[in-house]
Amino acid sequence: MANVKQLLLQTIIGLLAMLAILGPSPMKAAPARASIWQTNGVPVSGTVVDAVTKAPVDFATVALQEKSGTIITGVPCDQNGKFTFPKVALGDYNLVISFIGYRTKIHPIQVSGGTAPIQLGQILLDTDSKALEEVVVTGEKNLIQETDDGMVYNAENDITNIGGTAADVLKKVPSLSMDMDGNVEMRGSNKIKILINGKPSTMLADNLAEALQQIPADMIKSVEVITSPSAKYDAEGTAGVVNIITKQSSIEGMTGQVTATAGNRSNNLNTNLNVRKKKLGVRASVGGNFNDRLGDSESDQVYFREENLIQTPTKLIRQSSAFENNGRSFFSQMGADYDFNEHNNLSASIRVNRSRNLSDRTLSTAQFTPSGEEQTENYRFRDIDNLNRNNGVETNLHYKKRFKKKDQELDVMAIFNSNASDSDYSLTEENRTAQITRLEQSDNHSTGQEFTFQADYAHPFEKLGRLEGGIRAVLRNSGSDYNFLFSRAADAPLTEDPARSNLFSYEQDVYSSYLSYTLRWKNLYTLRVGGRYEYTSVTGEFATNNVETNLDRPFHNFMPNLMLMRRFSKDQRLRLSYATRIQRPGMNQLNPYRNESNQLNIRYGNPNLEAEITHNTELNYSWLLKTTSFNASMYWRQTNNDINQYQFPIRENNDTLNTTFANLGKNATYGTSLNATTRFKEKGQIGVNLNLFYNDLTSFVGRNLIQRSGFMYNLGGNASYRFVNDLSVQTAGSFNSPRLSLQSRSTYNYSYSLGLRKEFWKRKGGVSLNVENFLFSNNSIRTTVTNTNSSNFNLNNNYNRVVRVSFNYRFGKMEFKRDKALEKFTGGEGKKKG
Repeated sequence: MANVKQLLLQTIIGLLAMLAILGPSPMKAAPARASIWQTNGVPVSGTVVDAVTKAPVDFATVALQEKSGTIITGVPCDQNGKFTFPKVALGDYNLVISFIGYRTKIHPIQVSGGTAPIQLGQILLDTDSKALEEVVVTGEKNLIQETDDGMVYNAENDITNIGGTAADVLKKVPSLSMDMDGNVEMRGSNKIKILINGKPSTMLADNLAEALQQIPADMIKSVEVITSPSAKYDAEGTAGVVNIITKQSSIEGMTGQVTATAGNRSNNLNTNLNVRKKKLGVRASVGGNFNDRLGDSESDQVYFREENLIQTPTKLIRQSSAFENNGRSFFSQMGADYDFNEHNNLSASIRVNRSRNLSDRTLSTAQFTPSGEEQTENYRFRDIDNLNRNNGVETNLHYKKRFKKKDQELDVMAIFNSNASDSDYSLTEENRTAQITRLEQSDNHSTGQEFTFQADYAHPFEKLGRLEGGIRAVLRNSGSDYNFLFSRAADAPLTEDPARSNLFSYEQDVYSSYLSYTLRWKNLYTLRVGGRYEYTSVTGEFATNNVETNLDRPFHNFMPNLMLMRRFSKDQRLRLSYATRIQRPGMNQLNPYRNESNQLNIRYGNPNLEAEITHNTELNYSWLLKTTSFNASMYWRQTNNDINQYQFPIRENNDTLNTTFANLGKNATYGTSLNATTRFKEKGQIGVNLNLFYNDLTSFVGRNLIQRSGFMYNLGGNASYRFVNDLSVQTAGSFNSPRLSLQSRSTYNYSYSLGLRKEFWKRKGGVSLNVENFLFSNNSIRTTVTNTNSSNFNLNNNYNRVVRVSFNYRFGKMEFKRDKALEKFTGGEGKKKG
């Protein structure tokens, strides 16, 4: 063959060709001959090679055919082009040899008397340049693909992800953006439901930004962005659903991969193994990640007194801070699935993850008069250390029943997740003369458990569409025990502070059911209508400052869902959708524990928060023209009970601010998103995406009416090219415009990356070099926060220049074996659908 790229593409398409030959439709009734072949006869073997280069055509398809044209059986060639039929009965046959990129060849053979094996030698295949050209165009998956409910980003096709983390992957996904703290947004909202393989994960629920740093990018196959979820999906996540799909293998044989990465910000080692033998498949992964982050910040907090709309400065407080985070994480997971027969499948998996994060932060505070004179008696220097340790276990059991009628299915799933964390905190405060003026120490033990049971049933009607229904119960239990000690001198004993000690327990049980009906008419129209009912029971107990408070707040919601789609010629689609979504407050937002590590900004939760309801409406148009795809959306998102964070002074003319959460009011977002990808010269791909939206905020903070509105946008792009000598280059970038909230405005942020990859050993091995933000070492974000008696100007510098080198090696062998029961089970595709 001409080169390794053609060989790989031909291997993939050759499997499809073999399945086409061996599928149910061409099979004619010849049970007697097949039975004889299986029990009597002699071995027949040979080697398929390229007619010009004499290179073996691995995984070509060889079918044994009677002279009448009836196919008896078929086998694939191995990686050396060799094939063997173990027993062939007496008679005259044709061998039909085919592979994409080659002309199909018919080779006659005769099996006469005797028991000696028949060696056919080399069989030459002639190339078909036209067929090969079609394979090059269509054999590779686009980086972005459209779906009925959103889009899919094929992360495994992006070489700039190699050696990174899930955070590196998500910031390149269209419709998503990420700030410098690792917070993910979808179309301007951070209220997203993130799933892993369609299932919730407690490791993502507590601290999403930190959890995304623990998931290796090499494990991620694709990311599905669902902007219009059907009623089947859990209604949580007002902006939509993000589904992270990990790599799994269901092809018979054994395959594995080892990836090692070294860099200035992260180092990791990840391994995975997939084994499948007939009906049983087992997969396992083990890995570890070491990452370091550092940065610094400065802030000026100007206090003023307002009289007759004139603001007179009263003092200035200047703070500077520097931090360094050292994170270590380890994970291991194992899964298995078993096909009892063509109708019943059972799968189970378990994941264990452990992480340790040490944060060292310094904070200095100086106070000045309006004329600029420092008040040295108010100077404070704080050295703050936080050590967090997390241990999590996630298990799930999934049973799938396929009925004889196509698309009639029953899914039953049980998931149990458990997470425990310990946090140790210490603070040393000094004055201008380096005298210790305060010591603080605390430990916090928190736990979280979540049990989910779900049953879904889908029933197709011959001409009347498809009906889906299901039930779901999610039982969540979490709590924390926070013990805080302090002293006002280095030699004074530590004593407990009841006001900052906290005992908190929280239970949230959600029971839901749904119905969804889909009707397709003449392959032109698709109508989906459904509704989801959810009952939520919220109870909690917390004790602070020797005062106990109980929380008991049940509520219920009905959330309708509608989608209408029209298909046009030339692969054009127009879709209108409406969905109601819900966002329940998290434990960190509810917990009233007071974090006073920054004496000028005290943070705590609000146990009286209520869930917010959001109405999402979207009009989407997509068009696929040969190698170019285009997608455009207009959307409107309305929330009338928005959960948001806000600041206010403890009391009038006081320099200490409180930061907490509340249901602040109305939040309306009107936007449009555009995405386009195209291929060029068969080896290159380029894509751009834009999300432009207008945010209108109206709220009461205390007795003050606040209205904010303005345009914001996210701009992203990527380009890649694969050279003939297995060298690939890829670049990606994103730009997020300035942001506004009820009380703050922040400047833009950006990210860009360049990746080079060289493959060798027939693409089993490869070395990648990835660099990010290489022109400047820091990304500086300026934020202005205003409230009733002060304005706060912040400058945050995050060191974000990244250089990493990765090596990966794939090993093992895949076998494509024909199994009648499995073909029937999977609709004749020859492998189990994901």
